[in-house]
Amino acid sequence: MEDTKLIAKKRDLEGSSNARRMRNAGALPGVLYGADKEPLSIEVGAHEFGLILHHHASESLIIEIELEGEGDMSVLVKEVQHHPVTSDLIHVDFQRVVAGQAMSMDIQLELVGEAEGVKAGGTLDQVMHSIGVECLPKDVVEAIEIDVSDLGIGGNLHVSDLGIDSKFKLLVDESSIVCTIAGPKAETEDDEEGASAAGEPEVITEKPAE
Repeated sequence: MEDTKLIAKKRDLEGSSNARRMRNAGALPGVLYGADKEPLSIEVGAHEFGLILHHHASESLIIEIELEGEGDMSVLVKEVQHHPVTSDLIHVDFQRVVAGQAMSMDIQLELVGEAEGVKAGGTLDQVMHSIGVECLPKDVVEAIEIDVSDLGIGGNLHVSDLGIDSKFKLLVDESSIVCTIAGPKAETEDDEEGASAAGEPEVITEKPAE
């Protein structure tokens, strides 16, 4: 699906009450910054922006907007705020894209393949769902696929194991754990019970002879 160009209007009114009225009217408040320009308060259609997000795997993506008084431009969806209970969109930050100028962003990590440890009854736990990188606008991707097929029980993958392309400058510790596979729950509980029993002192109940 080709995204519909998002129309952005400048706004003068600030404050939570005004933002609430905007959302009730179907508009989403936001901020546009970057390219050595002053931050600008804007609004976009909440429904239209929601449709764009719905058709992408990640919220960190570059889209085209038509800004009132400035025309068309490319922007990076830098941060999207959702209501903690309803998950409704409540605010969005956009960063102006400058060709040839590196920008920092979070790229989603997508695990693919069925891990050997999962086949053996283990549980896959994805600790890191996105990774902070710096890259040029032309190199931006929505997600990086990580093959976990060879990961066994007790195994884990660190950032250093991912083989991230050199066009991405990592902004996270390479020793950070991305995912791990724990053993079957029943087996783990038996091991814990066995260890607990082994550590208990012997109790002598027989009364010594007088």
